[in-house]
Amino acid sequence: MSTPPANKKSRKGLLVLLVIVVAAVILVIPPALAGGLMVPVSKVVFGENTGSLSATQAAANVSLVTAYEYYFSIRAGGMFRTSDTSVSNSNGNTTITIDLKLTNPSGQTIDLGNTNISGGIGTRTHTIYLSIDQGVRASGSYVLNIDITANVTVGVNLQLNLTHVVTTTFTVS
Repeated sequence: MSTPPANKKSRKGLLVLLVIVVAAVILVIPPALAGGLMVPVSKVVFGENTGSLSATQAAANVSLVTAYEYYFSIRAGGMFRTSDTSVSNSNGNTTITIDLKLTNPSGQTIDLGNTNISGGIGTRTHTIYLSIDQGVRASGSYVLNIDITANVTVGVNLQLNLTHVVTTTFTVS
């Protein structure tokens, strides 16, 4: 027994309508959430060495990207990303807490929370992406304070608590 032709056309029509609706939603939602087609993204990169708890100066680079690139690529990867450059457990272990506070052009400070990293002692590179979800919308100067606290354990008996602050400024125009 075969399906009547009218029912087959109806199913194809619904499928086509569903594809059109899904495509429209994908095309409309990112700019609607972002408040426009283009959004500013500040990429902040700094290095940290838990052996001496030193950190490199944070470098911030601001660019405009499409709302689609932001929501489907940058935001999907997370705000805070870390890569180990030279880390080893043979010298000891560490628990690192990195606390982020962003001051916007109107002087309001936004607590962006903290990130905890556990592992060996060594050098890491951290990348932070700041955009509309973190309050980077308006034109002007922003200040990002990065407070790094490391609890370093070397051997059985030696435990150190180290702190370091990195500050960077970037401008959205």
